[in-house]
Amino acid sequence: MRTFRSDNFNELKARFEEIKEEFDKGNDDHEQIYDLEERLNHFEYSGEAQRRWQELEALKRNIKNFKEEESFYNAEAELDHMFPDRHDEDFDEDSMSWDSVFGDE
Repeated sequence: MRTFRSDNFNELKARFEEIKEEFDKGNDDHEQIYDLEERLNHFEYSGEAQRRWQELEALKRNIKNFKEEESFYNAEAELDHMFPDRHDEDFDEDSMSWDSVFGDE
């Protein structure tokens, strides 16, 4: 299990700015943004997050927009979009086959 240090909102926001600068320099390590998103998810359960929820939502939107601008590809998110019920207990894995998506040839 991964342990997170206690972040505050200003640290998370500053880290996002650092990541954007790194991307501008050509260091487009996507893991940096995924790590930030994990830290942000952890932060959402803090008392500070409740007090700063509007700023938190704005930061999450900015991260989402940044990912779209930088053409991040998230296979899990794409599968969730294509098969929104795929996590249901009764979901048929065979329905995710090429034939079911593109039709039988």
